Amino acid sequence: MAKDSQVAAPRREGAVWRRWPEVFGAPGSVRRSVAFLILALAIARAVAPSFLSWPNLNALLISSSFLIVIAVGEAFVIMTGMIDLGVQSVLASAGMLVAFLSVFGRMPAAAAVAVALLFGMAIGAGVGLLVTKGRIPSFIVTLGVYWGFTGVALLFNGGNYINPYSVQPPRPFGFMGIAGHLGGVSDLILLSFLVVLLGQLLLSYTPFGLWVRSVGSNEAAARVVGLNTAALKIAVFVGSGFLAALAGVMITAWQNSIYPGTGQGFSLEAIAGVILGGIPFAGGRGTILGAAIGALVIGLIDDLIVLLGLPALYEYIFVAAVLVAAGLQARGKGFAK
Repeated sequence: MAKDSQVAAPRREGAVWRRWPEVFGAPGSVRRSVAFLILALAIARAVAPSFLSWPNLNALLISSSFLIVIAVGEAFVIMTGMIDLGVQSVLASAGMLVAFLSVFGRMPAAAAVAVALLFGMAIGAGVGLLVTKGRIPSFIVTLGVYWGFTGVALLFNGGNYINPYSVQPPRPFGFMGIAGHLGGVSDLILLSFLVVLLGQLLLSYTPFGLWVRSVGSNEAAARVVGLNTAALKIAVFVGSGFLAALAGVMITAWQNSIYPGTGQGFSLEAIAGVILGGIPFAGGRGTILGAAIGALVIGLIDDLIVLLGLPALYEYIFVAAVLVAAGLQARGKGFAK
């Protein structure tokens, strides 16, 4: 008996060691992304004392708002067990489109923005149809979108940037109000918060959110109970395209110009943020709020690199390290199997 208890003790200790990440919440819990954010803030404060100043935090929230908006759309896609690599190209091409229509086409602001958003949705619908009806893996289709719509962005204005001074007399963007302020807070921050709030409400309190998680958890079972899994997949890609285009309009208004290469790296950063937020590649669980916090952590890393005066290449190294750590915690069985 004593011998058995001596053998069992290490097993119990090992089980506790394996379960220690659970103190931060169940797999997919927003508490895990909050823990990452607190840790990142603590490190940033230690290495750059000026980091927590309000001007810097305000700038961080503004510059991260575009990535947060994209990450919300990416979160829904990944939650179904798919991936969208094309969001940065949709952002750039939609931004170039809205600027082109406003400056060269002299289209009213509301109409130009509406066309850009519909453009993003149309790309998402095409991706969804190719994935569901064409049975092409989402990785392949969206990789094609990434390359193809990078080319589309370059076609506008011959690959040159577009701003109000691209024509004479200058024609200001009519949608600059998107980058304005309300009560001292940037509209870009408020808009990104609204997108996160609506996304979380959609996921948590509507049948659509339950259906999306069901597809990611067990697509075959979802079909058995009567869910139209093809329509759900198309819907999440349409949403991702819409939000990527919205981010393109936002960043165009913020910069008062747009370049074909704007948003470079956003696709992988959005995916990193989503995984950091607790949504595994297999899908089926997680929160939109967690994905948004994960995207904010990625933005924090970018901001910290600038504050420290480090070369931009360090961004890729740090994001890679964070992504690996996020992938470990998102598996659902702790850091060891």
